[in-house]
This record gives sequence, C-alpha cells and structure tokens, in this order.
Amino acid sequence: MKQKHLWALARRHVWSDSNSTVVRMVSALSIAGVAIGVAALVILQAFMGGFTEAIAAGLTAINPPLHIYVPGGGHMDDFDLGVVQSIASGIPGITGVEGMLEKPAVVSGAPGTVSGAMVRGCSSVGLTIGMDLARELNVTAGDEIRIASTAGVEVSGMGRVLVDTIVVLVVDSVGDFGIEEYNSSLVLLLGTARDIFRAQGELTSLGADVSTGTDPVMASELLNSALYEDYVGGGWPVYMSCIPYLAFHGNLFKALGLERIAMTIVLALITVVALLNLSSALTMIAMEHRRDIGVLRAMGLSPSGVFRISILRGLLLGGTGGAAGLLFSWISILAVNRYFPIKLDGTVYWIDVLPGVFPVATALTVTLFTILVCLAVSVFPAVSALSRSPSEALRYE
Repeated sequence: MKQKHLWALARRHVWSDSNSTVVRMVSALSIAGVAIGVAALVILQAFMGGFTEAIAAGLTAINPPLHIYVPGGGHMDDFDLGVVQSIASGIPGITGVEGMLEKPAVVSGAPGTVSGAMVRGCSSVGLTIGMDLARELNVTAGDEIRIASTAGVEVSGMGRVLVDTIVVLVVDSVGDFGIEEYNSSLVLLLGTARDIFRAQGELTSLGADVSTGTDPVMASELLNSALYEDYVGGGWPVYMSCIPYLAFHGNLFKALGLERIAMTIVLALITVVALLNLSSALTMIAMEHRRDIGVLRAMGLSPSGVFRISILRGLLLGGTGGAAGLLFSWISILAVNRYFPIKLDGTVYWIDVLPGVFPVATALTVTLFTILVCLAVSVFPAVSALSRSPSEALRYE
C-alpha cells in the first residue's frame, strides 16, 4: 500500500467522527498533555537561561572579560602594566590590557546627601555614576559631586578628623550598568582616582579585553600560563594570575545551573504523564479500529503496513502536541517580554526584569525527543494488532 494511503488511514483512525466520545476525549487530552509538557520545558529553559545570561551580560558589560591580579592582594604599577601588555600582545584573541584602581570612597551630591561608593579609575571617558546612586545623591549630568577617600583621613592633635583629599568633579553622564549593585554604588572616572586615593602609580588590578568570538576561558589560561612562565621563570619574587572575570561568581552560576536541572526534572514529569495518557489513547484507538485492521489484513495488507499505520497514529498525536507546545511557548515568551514583564527586586536578584530568551536549539531538541518517545509508545499497539489474526479480529465484530 502506498504511503499516502497509510497516512489517510492513520488520519481517519485518529480524527474520525466514528470514534467514541471517550476515545476522542482521551486523544484530545493526550495532545494537550504533550503540548503542555513541551511548553513547560521550553518556557523554563527560556527564563532560566535569560536570567543567567542577563546577569552574565551585566557583569561583563562593566568589567573586562579577563581579570589580572597579584595573588594575595598585592598592588601593581605602571611597569607591571607594560610587562603584561607586552606578554598579552602575543596571545591570540586579546585586544588590549588596561590598568584599574578600585577602592571605596564617600560621595556627596546635593546638600545633605551622602553615600558610600566604589570608585574605579580606568580608561573611561569623563565621570560616570550609576543611575541609582545619582538618584540617591539627587544629581544629574552636569552637576558637581564631591568624592573623599578614607585613605586621606587624618586625626589632628585636637582629635578632629581631617579629610584633605576631597575632590570636586562634574558628572559627565549617568549610566545604567545593568546590575543593581553597580547602579547603586559604582563611580567610573579617568585619571583622578589616583589623586583621590593618594596612589600615584598604584593599580589594584589589570583588565584585558578579547575579540568577538574568543573564548575568555581559553584566553585566560594562555595568558595565565605565559605570566607564570615569565615571572616565575624570570626569578621574580611575585607573579600575577589571570582568570575570567565571571569566575569570581562561579558559585552563583553553578547554583543557577543546579536549580535549572532540578526544575527541568520536575517539569519533565508532566511530559511523562502526558506520554502515559498518549499510550492509553493509542491503545483505545487501536481497539476502536480493530475491525478495520482485520479487514485490511484479510484484503492483503502486509504486517509492515499495519505497523506503519500504528506508528503514523503516534506521529500524528505526538507531532500535533509537540508543534502546539512549541508554538504556545514562543507566543508566551514573546507576550511576557513585550506586554507582561516579570518584575524582580534588583537588590536581591541584581536585575529588575526577568528576560525570556527563546532557546531555539533546546526547543527543537525537546520537541523532537518528545515526538520520538511518542513513536516508541505507538509500537505496543502495533505489536498487539499483529499478534491477532484477521479472523480473530473479525470474529466478534
């Protein structure tokens, strides 16, 4: 029998009005169950993945991909910067190295406003402060702020606290750094940081940028090996290390990954229940059309034809449910991102809105795997139909 005829028979068995009400209801429920299972898994991966990507993007947007430091918390200077720049120039993918000086300070803006801040001196343009810090200090671009470092605090003979490193600067821009912690505390400026902290020539760390498509982990391993060989092999008393910046938050991403796996396992049970329901639906459809199969076998339909009809029935039910779940998840993610954003507490989760990123590869994998399992489930009704002779199938009809 031709393949198109087998498809027609499978469609007739699944969608025929001659099926009993119970069979039609079970078939509809099995399709809905598969769709819900697929949609639940895809939506979970979309928002868990979006949450992780948003945090990683926020951290790397304001911090260089590679972090170079002296183990033990030692300081570096401009000579070390030059040495590292020379070594890094021979590492593929590294585009540049810059020095950074980062220390805590006290910042004041409008009269009566004072806040703690983290001042970072790097190759930024002008002075930029986080949007939440600007709101707390009641300043905007063009306003003046005062920055004082605890490194410049002295106590006079009369017991008075003297701060002689108060620097008045003009805010060039107010930025959204993507992470609430940065928005509420970070101040970026160029050059003046050394004057504030009385740290002429002192650097707390170095940052290296990488080109698009370069793996930061691989680049950091190469640079770290080169630094160790140059410093230790050259007999220097200290050496520097290089790690990807996101490695500082490795425990956070491991926890998110573990939570993602646990939630995936729990939601996968929905799909398992749906597949059990699908198995019942396929068995009831096979019983409903036992006479039709018996007549076809008596007319010469081969056992392989009976087997393929059963597989196609499973493909119709599973494919319909999988496609519906895939479409529903895509529409849901799009609707949430555009019209119903999920608000988060930035002080707890670092980001204010939970983004959903439709995982194309994961969605297709989940859908295809579900359909394959549906095909496997449809094997039992096929074997059951083949184990019964045509005369037995027609005897009580």
